[in-house]
Amino acid sequence: MTNNKTIPFKHILTGTGIVSLVPPVFQIISYFVLDIPNCDIGPFWQGLISTWIFSVLITFALFFVNIYIHIKGHTYFGQSNESRRIILSVLVSLIASNIIIYVFWIAFDGWILHLPVEGRTSRIFSNQVLATVLVIIVDLVMEINQYISKLKLSIAAREQLEKEMMRAQLEGLKTQISPHFLFNSFNALQSLVDQSPVQAKAFIQELARVYRYVLDKKDAMVVPCGDEITFIKSFLYLNHIRFGDSLQASIELDNCTGYLPPLTLQLLVENAIKHNVISKSKPLHIRIYQEGNAIVVSNNLQLREDTPPESGIGHQNLLARYALLSATAPQFYVRDQNYVANVPIIEQEM
Repeated sequence: MTNNKTIPFKHILTGTGIVSLVPPVFQIISYFVLDIPNCDIGPFWQGLISTWIFSVLITFALFFVNIYIHIKGHTYFGQSNESRRIILSVLVSLIASNIIIYVFWIAFDGWILHLPVEGRTSRIFSNQVLATVLVIIVDLVMEINQYISKLKLSIAAREQLEKEMMRAQLEGLKTQISPHFLFNSFNALQSLVDQSPVQAKAFIQELARVYRYVLDKKDAMVVPCGDEITFIKSFLYLNHIRFGDSLQASIELDNCTGYLPPLTLQLLVENAIKHNVISKSKPLHIRIYQEGNAIVVSNNLQLREDTPPESGIGHQNLLARYALLSATAPQFYVRDQNYVANVPIIEQEM
């Protein structure tokens, strides 16, 4: 209700219809059930109708003003300071509602009721107390309704995020643990065993780090930038053994703070390796660095002719995850003959 900037008249009319019945129902119970009449039946029904009309008018005015203040409070404060918004909204509602009650009571009494002057102060005071209680109840109901709406949205967003994370895990596992990747890794390892046992040992250690990271972070929504950087270094090491100097990578992230969705850098690096020519005559240069509050992965653009049409599943997955984690989305574009992926750094852990 409060997310809409227009006045919800349907809610106002419903609330008015229910709450405005309380005074006349109380009068009926007092007259017929509790047997405390103070007038004949004719004047009683006249007074009852007057009470109901007054109740409808004052209740409608109170609902309208309080909901208007509630909406304006959300528009002005947003989600920045909930406690301050609630305190100020209730305070303004109390002041406005008491003024409305007083003005309506004086006007209605002067035009229709014509009650005796004696006891006027107590009657006005009792109505002011009633207005205060009603305002507190209405504000409480609206805040509870707002909280429930936010909770529903939060649960729905959480469920959607978990689905996207599962897709991300599958995408990452498919890339990292595919038979093709294992085949290339074991071929490189076999060559190293004969040529350089020491390097073969290092290769096995880095390969173990890659798989350990995938298994350890598969359930995480975000991971520290430092962990992602350590992982991508191991991943690039394995690919550098495979391609030699044909693959050149530089990581310029000495003091990166914040968080990234797991396997983000791996997805971008893997895409660069998959879709570009890598040879001694055309080496692939991958550069990973920070630009403002984002990490940039760029590579020189030299697309392979035999590369199948890109499905875009990896990028779509990354965009979907960021839509639930951050207000800023990743960007993918070509600049100065380089393919550039710009992924925002998430400031807080999820």
